[in-house]
Amino acid sequence: MEWFTHNNETNEEGEGELENISPELKQNLAELECEEEIMEDKEEFGRVRTNMMKVLRAKYGPNTANRALSRVNKRIQEGYFESKSIF
Repeated sequence: MEWFTHNNETNEEGEGELENISPELKQNLAELECEEEIMEDKEEFGRVRTNMMKVLRAKYGPNTANRALSRVNKRIQEGYFESKSIF
């Protein structure tokens, strides 16, 4: 774990909120996190459970969660994961 100092204060990486990032970057990070959670659920259960999607929609919003699910399903359909043997 890396340590950063600023104005004689020490902060551990990963603690606190990221303050100086653009809204677009925040949205992109949220979409990636949502996709990762969907892929983990698909790996574990073979599908995305309804309750997981409810949680993701509450956490990231319905548009973000639905788009992330569509992207993951599209990658599976196009065979993106076949070479990586994830699904």
